[in-house]
Amino acid sequence: MAILTYENYTSAVRSWAEVKSNYSDIQNVISPEKVFILSREQIEWFDRENEAETYFRADIGVWENNLVMILTPRTSAGDVKTMDNYEFCPLQFLENDLTLKQTKTYTVASTYVLSKDLSKSEQDSDFNFPVMNEPVTGQMKAVEEIESWKENAMDYLHRESLEFKGQRIFQSFYIPKADLLHNKENTHDIVAVFGFKYSAVYQRLLATLIFISNENGVKLGAPGAVYEVKPDPSNIYDWSRPCPPTCLTP
Repeated sequence: MAILTYENYTSAVRSWAEVKSNYSDIQNVISPEKVFILSREQIEWFDRENEAETYFRADIGVWENNLVMILTPRTSAGDVKTMDNYEFCPLQFLENDLTLKQTKTYTVASTYVLSKDLSKSEQDSDFNFPVMNEPVTGQMKAVEEIESWKENAMDYLHRESLEFKGQRIFQSFYIPKADLLHNKENTHDIVAVFGFKYSAVYQRLLATLIFISNENGVKLGAPGAVYEVKPDPSNIYDWSRPCPPTCLTP
């Protein structure tokens, strides 16, 4: 598992705070096609060390010229715990396509293939009985938000760094626990993909992280790996909250 000391952690966070104010520096550490990959061991460590009831917190940093997501356990009061070591994962390219699958009871089993460069390449649906129109499913929302990030991320980051000196660009994400733990006994690993979600409150697109879990035990990158989203169509996944602007105070 990848580990940062406390000093490395604080240094990485400071580095991202500096990098995001300069678009040229941002280009060196972010590619819209890259993702974070969390191992089962990292998720178990995060859950074990975290005391906050509802949300996990992940800080974004730059370490060894790579953008990294740092797992930062919190106390029951909501503060980041001071620890000797923190788990992290670097932003990286996918080696293979991801298959996203969701089963909708009595309605439709739908499958999407998300190519390794984060393009929607295939779609297939099996109907259990005739319906008038295929409903909007969790995968459709997720794929649309992922594609929006892929197409618009660099323009967004350029504008934010130029006009706002990076102050509105995410520094942390607050992640609903259910996104990482809803089937932890069967989860092999989780891919975290950037997406854009429109906020009616802030009247603009906000970056989010979409978590896609491998629940069939096939190692990431193997041809048979199928990544599941939660089956409830009204709550396929809760979205992670970027800070800024949606910072949760202790």
